[in-house]
Amino acid sequence: MLTKRLRTIAELIDSCNVVADIGTDHAYLPITLVKEKRTKFAYAVDVNDEPLGWAKKNINMYNCDNQIQTILSDGLDFVLEEQIQFIDVVTICGLGSTTILDIVKKDNNKIGKYIICSNTEVSNIREWVFEKEYSISFENFIIDSKKGYWVIVIEKNKTNLIAKNDISFGNKKYFTNNDEVIKYYDNEIKKFEKILSKIDVEKHYNSHEEITNKIIEIRGYLNEINKID
Repeated sequence: MLTKRLRTIAELIDSCNVVADIGTDHAYLPITLVKEKRTKFAYAVDVNDEPLGWAKKNINMYNCDNQIQTILSDGLDFVLEEQIQFIDVVTICGLGSTTILDIVKKDNNKIGKYIICSNTEVSNIREWVFEKEYSISFENFIIDSKKGYWVIVIEKNKTNLIAKNDISFGNKKYFTNNDEVIKYYDNEIKKFEKILSKIDVEKHYNSHEEITNKIIEIRGYLNEINKID
């Protein structure tokens, strides 16, 4: 029932009381989490009525009505409601990092941690984690249906505080020998090199220098994570 990216998220949740899945779509993730006893209860949250209608049908079909509640809400707005108690894990999957960042900026002390899966690069989210003095306990980059997805587990503690120099690329311990992320950055270099070839250096020196420095940074990071045993 789950795509590779959603299965990756599910495997990161061992056992908890409450999960809220933001942008739940068909509610496949909450259903799986409940069925596999990874959570006792789940909120299936979406900003639109139509996907919530699909979610309700699936929840009923899998006999999960007593353990999953659908909620119409713009991101985390519903958390402010008095009847909402503590949520152990908030999952946000399949959105771009800018949209995810807008959602988590409404962070609340009723939320234990976040597990996100973004279809765009996530340096902006790492920066938010750094500013909040939260920590990142896990990162990964996976390919699902020929698309790249960044997975991050954000903890509200100071055990694994993110370093400022890890904001751009993430801690290398999570990506060492990760063939998918190495291929991603190789392609990024090729993309930037193509842009450079079209830039008139005399007319656009600053842009040329900025892109050149970005390529140097990426190559440096690749050298760190592409370790040959």
